[in-house]
Amino acid sequence: MAEKYLVRLGYELKEVEVDDGPDGLRVRINDEWHNARLEQVGQSALYTLLIDDHPHELFAVERAEGYDIVIGWDRYSVAVGTHGRREPPAPPASSTLEEHPAGGWIVLSPMTGVVVDVYAKAGDKVVEGTVLMVIEAMKMNNELRAQRAGTVREVYVKEGQRVEPGTPLLVLE
Repeated sequence: MAEKYLVRLGYELKEVEVDDGPDGLRVRINDEWHNARLEQVGQSALYTLLIDDHPHELFAVERAEGYDIVIGWDRYSVAVGTHGRREPPAPPASSTLEEHPAGGWIVLSPMTGVVVDVYAKAGDKVVEGTVLMVIEAMKMNNELRAQRAGTVREVYVKEGQRVEPGTPLLVLE
């Protein structure tokens, strides 16, 4: 018998149904069925995901609220609702926001890396989920998204600048 889940992929909620298949699992996402098989490569966080016989390499790291998954250059936060819950939790409130003494929020770097793209500039109005900038860490580009709607007051970093965890990146009010 198929099991049904609500899966939060970043800010998007998907209905997923999972059942046993002939060679792995059958997975229904948005009324479309796929054959899927996930195989771990050694003892690492590297996996091979076969979807309808098309291989995809991914890195998956479990965290309290779900999983962080990297496929190619794209990074996803995934939370899965179980039978006891109607809906998985929203993406976690990040420790990358800190109140600014003059009002608003300082967005802090969540990692060590190099700023490769800065999309936000002072005066920009952003909505929750807007990509503000990209930080390269360990040869992977990580999009830093707005965790709330607001207006960018000031940007503290520029492309090519090295940042550490906790480095102030911009102010959002």
